[in-house]
Amino acid sequence: MSEKETYGAQAIAEDLENLGEEIATDTEMTLTETKPEDFDHDEWKALREAIKAMRETLDAMEEMIDRAETEADEYDEETAEDRYETYWA
Repeated sequence: MSEKETYGAQAIAEDLENLGEEIATDTEMTLTETKPEDFDHDEWKALREAIKAMRETLDAMEEMIDRAETEADEYDEETAEDRYETYWA
């Protein structure tokens, strides 16, 4: 039997912030240590593409939170009709 383990929004936020800071620090250190003649445009283009993809992922995450927030704001226990009983039971 496998138990699904989740963690809360605060822990996710901390992970995201820490990873972002780590990646930014690594990027800055690498760029600082790279001589202009050794700069590889293709390599950094790949990083730019990864940044764009992550922006899209972050936007999608924010939309997920918005949907859940709206659903929570509109939730009425009396009219829920056991909608969530099997999902969270």
